[in-house]
Amino acid sequence: MTKILETLGTIAGIIGAFLVAFKLGQFGYPFFFASSLCLTVSAIKQKQKNFVALQGVFLLANIIGLANYL
Repeated sequence: MTKILETLGTIAGIIGAFLVAFKLGQFGYPFFFASSLCLTVSAIKQKQKNFVALQGVFLLANIIGLANYL
């Protein structure tokens, strides 16, 4: 399950990055949100405290980005 979350998080992050780069933030931020959520859960399951902190901050930033585009 952890590997699936990591893979989905990585793919969603890549898609989100390109969508935001092409000025499609309203579509990119949901992918970034999904990415950081998957990677946060994966890091929690693996007890990687530093990665949990990083992805937690990204998750918060993505929530703010989503709110700005809605």
